[in-house]
Order: sequence, then structure tokens, then C-alpha cells
Amino acid sequence: MRQDWLLVAVLGVSMLAMAQQQPKVVNAQFHSEPAGAGLSATVNRFQHSSGPLWLGHEVAAVPGSRFSSCSDDNGSSMDDGCCGVFRLEDSNHTFRSSNEHQASEANIAVLVRIDQAAVDKVRFTGTGCRLDAGGLPFSWLTDVKADDSVAWLSSLVTADNKRHTDQALAAIAMHETAKATAALVEFSSSANPLWLREKAGFWLGAGRGNEGLLALEKLASDPDPEFRKKLAFDISVNHDPAAVDDLIRMAKSDPDTRVREQAIFWVAQKAGAKAVAALKDAVENDPEVEVKKKAVFALSQLPKDEAVPELLRVAQTNREPAVRKDAIFWLGQTHDPRALAYFEQILEH
Repeated sequence: MRQDWLLVAVLGVSMLAMAQQQPKVVNAQFHSEPAGAGLSATVNRFQHSSGPLWLGHEVAAVPGSRFSSCSDDNGSSMDDGCCGVFRLEDSNHTFRSSNEHQASEANIAVLVRIDQAAVDKVRFTGTGCRLDAGGLPFSWLTDVKADDSVAWLSSLVTADNKRHTDQALAAIAMHETAKATAALVEFSSSANPLWLREKAGFWLGAGRGNEGLLALEKLASDPDPEFRKKLAFDISVNHDPAAVDDLIRMAKSDPDTRVREQAIFWVAQKAGAKAVAALKDAVENDPEVEVKKKAVFALSQLPKDEAVPELLRVAQTNREPAVRKDAIFWLGQTHDPRALAYFEQILEH
């Protein structure tokens, strides 16, 4: 009896594993095979096939990865807890989706279109979505290692094809494996052209959580101020709570005026007591008038009940005439009774 239960358990696990490895593919000439020779060699073999076709494989996703949930042809969301249809041949590269619903996914499907003996597109989605291959052959590759997936996608990152680079970097960022962070760090190094460094830096911020933030902190000492300007935004899109502190540090201490201006702008978007304190500090203590003015603008973007008192204080007390003038201008844009009362006071004198 115990052996029977053991057999049932083994079969159950095997069936579950098979179900997890099989995607939901419709409108396709479907088959599945292991990537036994490695992902790069397998894709290379398919590139020698005739006609357009799709390849796909599954890897673990960054925890908490969310994808817009798809919908059926009538636009109604599906009721089976997963997506509707992701149309691979859609020229707009979009889901048929209902944007108010997002599904958290443990794994992602990396999808590759091969045409004319070359990689044509790279796309990815949560494995909960049904895939519509538009009538083309679709080969699902099993047993693909996540590090192998990152290595192959990294081979697509070249100056010759920026479209592939954009697609590959985004897909890399969704991989759970630490090798994805390492690949993005390598692409953001000073050995690469600025455009590639900026794209890799963005995905470190947007896709890699705390690991990505730690990498961006190291890059914040990069000697190129143009690159550091972009890093301010990359840090701002990171969801780690420590990102605010890094932005504030950049706003206070970066040696380049333009970098501090960018950091101040993104600090303001974070809001909160820390952000307001950093903006006030910049207005009072930054050595450059242009940075002070940028901080005044950032104050003006705060909720009105926070912005008006701070702008009034700057207009009344700041030592720099140009900074006071900007504060008065932004006060005027608020149309707040407190600002109007201040203007009346000025006119009376």
C-alpha cells in the first residue's frame, strides 16, 4: 500500500513538472524539445531552418514581477486566474490586455522570433498567458538554465542592432538569477558606449531591486557627468527604500551642477519628509544659483499645502535675488490665497 502511494506521489510530481514546462500555445505548429546542446547552439540550429518561426523557454522571474493581464477577444478579462492571449505576431508588440489587472508571475517565458536565418524579435511575458503564434511553427525548449538564457540574450546586445539590444536588456532584467545583475553591470561599465551604459543602468534601477541599487551606488562615482545625470533617474525608479537616500546624497554632493539639478528633480518626485528636507537644504546651501533655482521648482511641484509655505519662506528670506524671484513666480502659479496675500503685502510696500 505504501508503495502505491509512493508511485502516485511520483507520478503526480512528474505530471506537475510536465505541466509547468508546457506553455499554453494556440494557433501554432507546436512541438517541444530539450535544449540539450545549450541554448546558443539550439537557437543557432533553428536559424538554419526555413521560414519564420518562434522559439520559447521558461526561466524563474525576479520575485514580484508583474505583467499586464491579457484579455479575450471580447476585451473581458479571463476568469481562470491567468492571462488571455498574447499575440506574438502583433506588430504593435502589445498584449490584448486590460491594464487595470496585473498578475504576479513566478516565471517568465522568453520568446524569440527567427526569420531569414537570424533573430528577428525577442519578447517576454508571464507564463500565465496563452501565446498565439499567428499560425507559425512554435518550438518550446525545455531544461534551459537561467544563466544560459542570460548569456545568450547578452550575445544580442550589440551596437549594430539597438532594437535587439533594447529587447534583450529588458528580458535579462526579468531573470531572477544573479547573473542578470552581473550582465547589466558589465553593460553599464565605462568600456561601453554611453547609449548602452544608459540603457543598462535603467534596467538595473527598474528591474533588479536591491541588487540593482547597490550596483548603481557604485556607478554614482563614475567620472562621466553625462552618465551620472542619467543615473539620477535610474535610482529614482528603483523601489528599494534606500533609493531616496542615494538621490539625496547625489543632490547634495555630486561635483557637477547638472547632475545635482537632475537629482534634485527626481528627489521631488519621491516626496516625503526626507525629500522636502533635501530640497530645502539645496535652496539654502548649494553653491550654485542654478541648482538653487532647480530646487525651488521642485518645491513648487509638491502638494500645494506643502509647496506654498516653503515657497513663501524662500521668497521672503533667501539671500539670492534670482532665487527669490523664482519662488515668487512659482507662488503665482499656485493661485493660492496665501500667495495672493503675500503679493498684496509686497505691493503695499
